[in-house]
Amino acid sequence: MFLWLKRGLLLALSLCAILLITVYWLLSSSKARLDGNYHSSELTAPVSVERDNLGVPVISGSNRQDVAFATGYLHAQDRFFQMDLNRRNSAGELSELVGSLALNHDKTQRKHRFRKVAQQVVEQMSFNERVVLNSYTAGVNEGLADLDGKPFEYWLLNVEPQLWKNEDTFLTVFSMYMDLNDNEFKLDDVKGFLAKIASREVIEFLSPLRTRWDSSLIPMELPTPTTPDSTAVDLRSKPAEFYAGLNGETIPDSFIGSNNWAVAGSLTESGAAIVEDDMHLAHRVPTIWYRAQFNYPNAKGDGVQVTGVTLPGAPLIVVGSNGHVAWGFTNSYGDWVDLVSLEMADDNRYMTSTGPEQLETWQETIKVKGEEAVTVEYQQSRWGPVVNSRYDSSRYALRWTAHNPSATNVKLIELEQATTVFEAMDVANQSGIPAQNFTVGDSQGNIAWTIAGRIPLRSGVDSTFPLSWEQAEDNWLGWLAVDNYPRVVNPESGRIWTANARIASGENLEKIGDGGYLPGPRQKQIEDSLKKLTTASENKLLEVALDHRALYMENWRQLILDSLQTDTDSKRQAFLSYVENWSGKASTNDVGYRLVREFHDALNLKVHQSLGRYFRTLSADARVEFKDSWLQSLNHDQEMLLRLYQEQPENWLNPKYSSWNELYLETIDEVIADLGGADKLAEATWGQRNTSAVNHPLSKALPVIGQWLNMPEAELTGDVWMPKAQKPAAGVSERMIVSPGHEEQGIFHMPGGQSGHPLSPFYKAGYMDWVEGKKSTFLPGKTLHELHLMLAE
Repeated sequence: MFLWLKRGLLLALSLCAILLITVYWLLSSSKARLDGNYHSSELTAPVSVERDNLGVPVISGSNRQDVAFATGYLHAQDRFFQMDLNRRNSAGELSELVGSLALNHDKTQRKHRFRKVAQQVVEQMSFNERVVLNSYTAGVNEGLADLDGKPFEYWLLNVEPQLWKNEDTFLTVFSMYMDLNDNEFKLDDVKGFLAKIASREVIEFLSPLRTRWDSSLIPMELPTPTTPDSTAVDLRSKPAEFYAGLNGETIPDSFIGSNNWAVAGSLTESGAAIVEDDMHLAHRVPTIWYRAQFNYPNAKGDGVQVTGVTLPGAPLIVVGSNGHVAWGFTNSYGDWVDLVSLEMADDNRYMTSTGPEQLETWQETIKVKGEEAVTVEYQQSRWGPVVNSRYDSSRYALRWTAHNPSATNVKLIELEQATTVFEAMDVANQSGIPAQNFTVGDSQGNIAWTIAGRIPLRSGVDSTFPLSWEQAEDNWLGWLAVDNYPRVVNPESGRIWTANARIASGENLEKIGDGGYLPGPRQKQIEDSLKKLTTASENKLLEVALDHRALYMENWRQLILDSLQTDTDSKRQAFLSYVENWSGKASTNDVGYRLVREFHDALNLKVHQSLGRYFRTLSADARVEFKDSWLQSLNHDQEMLLRLYQEQPENWLNPKYSSWNELYLETIDEVIADLGGADKLAEATWGQRNTSAVNHPLSKALPVIGQWLNMPEAELTGDVWMPKAQKPAAGVSERMIVSPGHEEQGIFHMPGGQSGHPLSPFYKAGYMDWVEGKKSTFLPGKTLHELHLMLAE
């Protein structure tokens, strides 16, 4: 008996060993080529690729198209699965790869017809742009073919990778449009519903343009909305029972925006500007960006050297520095999405200026891995696809800049050769990307801000609400001329800052519109920190970037202090002790900050639910399925909530409570209970809640070993409303601090490595520098690997 058990154990161990060896062999077969020679008939001249200890490539070629080929080759070798997800994400083709899990997403996406739009973008490219893109696409497909085996993700999914097409580069760009624009039309939809049940006075209070944290580049006085009295809003006109069973959860802060700023040469030792850029996006493995340096001669024969990050799927440097100019982006939150109310003449005809017009109906067939294909029917108006309101029976046409092929191009590539902020702004204004705040500085010390991306030329109507069809006919009058773009150049302060709150004022604000600006605490904190600097350096700007002081949250802390001033309950006193002794920062070991944050979230949700229940029942046409917490889709609601807490108007308070202070005390008690009781509060640190979750999209599908694909968990300082904006699964996707012409002093961070292959030495390289805020170099380091791309023999 013992002998058979021993033999069985040995057999099991042998099978496990064979399995591990097989898995290791399959993984190893798709590792990138780091050294040696590769020959291609697509090249016009040899290209060298040198990599440092982090895997950052220095690509040197005789012309731009060969550099594009090499970039495509490297992207495919290191990141092809990521590229595949990005193109399928916007095209609505993920189900073909992962099955019915992605079917609802694909159904939603197909109404945009992004693959068709991407094909149209390719058709309108200039000859020189097409040459570069053709070379990039060829490089991608040869890089994929040069792997000894398909990328490991395709083994796990049991599918074959599909070749790259030119249009796929623009599908990658459209995935960025989805991340950066309100493609789900949340703001216009919620304001359209509110407009049917509340006055403009009430809506402007619920979602004010002005906040106490405004920090535009050019100051602008905006009116402060008055708090509507009981004749306009009266929650206490309903009995307490009306508010029983409030539902809905806190909507996570899905958009925590980005930061960038520039300081003029008058503040620096060298006389050159310094640019800082933090693009805050969702974290994933591999990380969004791919570092690179390009070296090639321009048309005059002068050398071009540009260093920064690329987006796998596209052949250009997105943000970086070329020795003359350095540039970065933050999301602009301008008004790039409109809803048009459809007035139906009958079931399939809608009103236009030329009379009733037939809706176009088309079908999309979605391939689903392992199942029958699914066919879905869509409708289109002259303004865009037909969509339904989340809140009532309204039907709209969705008009989005991304639907227009002329809104997208690869002109951003010309930034690589810009030599002044003025040349850079000219390029940015013509670039076809999701419209962004563009901050730039040059080696002569100049700094500037403008919008990169196409801006619709509008008629002046308020398009933050759904438009009538009569308004829509005249609202978009083509694109704003480049000569009329908003610009700020060399402001007197010598400082420029953006962080997704309102930047523009006056006429510039009218041109950009309001697409849901973020509240301004983070931007205001950056402005104030920059203005305190008498001199600037890369190190000083890193301190600004890592600032996690809790200035915004102090408002909610004060509510706690005031409400517990005379309270004697022992549990509340334990709570109060931690709040009183907080560090004033979102530090990992800070219990006080965690408690204030939990109170903030819980209190805001309770008030949102009460308001949501009150307002939704004012509509006889409201859908039954949306939750009481729906008003969170408004922007600047933090200003509205804080005014309610500080002014404490009785008519805005749920009648369950005799006073606002009673609401605050109930919320404190619930936070204590949710954290396990007063004796467990000491364990409730901010780091416990804010622990990194930088994960591979397939890791959850692999029991036990799936965690091996993720970045190590680490407790993180920072939070949404401060310069170091950081959540577990979203935050700084790259950090660049660089002075053009002085790149050797630059600093760079990224939450993951260059390679998407878990056996690569570059898979996690640089991650801990990002976690710890350690100064790591912007320029590539000493060459450890050298690959030569040669002409075909």
